[in-house]
Amino acid sequence: MNMNIVCFGDSITHARAFAEGDRWPTILQFKLDVWQPGAYKVYNRGIGGNTTAQGLERVAEDVLPYLPGFLLVQFGFNDSNIRPWSRVSRVGLEDYRKNLREFHRIAAAHESQCAFIVNHLPARDTDKHIAPNGKTYNANFAPYNEAVSQVAEALGAPTINLPRIIQERRIDTHSLVSEDGAHLTIEGNHLYADMVFERLQGLLR
Repeated sequence: MNMNIVCFGDSITHARAFAEGDRWPTILQFKLDVWQPGAYKVYNRGIGGNTTAQGLERVAEDVLPYLPGFLLVQFGFNDSNIRPWSRVSRVGLEDYRKNLREFHRIAAAHESQCAFIVNHLPARDTDKHIAPNGKTYNANFAPYNEAVSQVAEALGAPTINLPRIIQERRIDTHSLVSEDGAHLTIEGNHLYADMVFERLQGLLR
């Protein structure tokens, strides 16, 4: 019997702009099949624009049917985002932390493991974008990305720390992300799948 792996997140996970075969969860499935044929089934449950709060609203439909299994959580870009007409993030930092903890609790309650993806950093060009609160896009995003590692450490949960892996591999961020500074390119999806797969190999043994 295979194990379900639920890739749960936003547009970075969904990768709707690309053909199915160029989306990182699909590429991850291929890599897992080569590694251990038939052992794992990957489900892409990303929705563009979603925050952790919206993710919680769809757990019953998009996560619970596939547990027990492995829940891979990737949110943050939209939570930290500030709309043009607002000065506050779509989801406050403390609520973001609370929502991450809730994902972990739900997984544990269903005899499942939960791992958190520490998002890749936006391209440096986003430093030029000033949000309505007077801070750059990167400055607003940074505390949310840091919170992922902090919450995971407090819970004893594993992380897939993409910034660290990217630095170790000396990957050029501009080859990873598109012109908007955040979304992945096709090459980025393939690199993303490779980095996630490398870490999952250790977690799934």
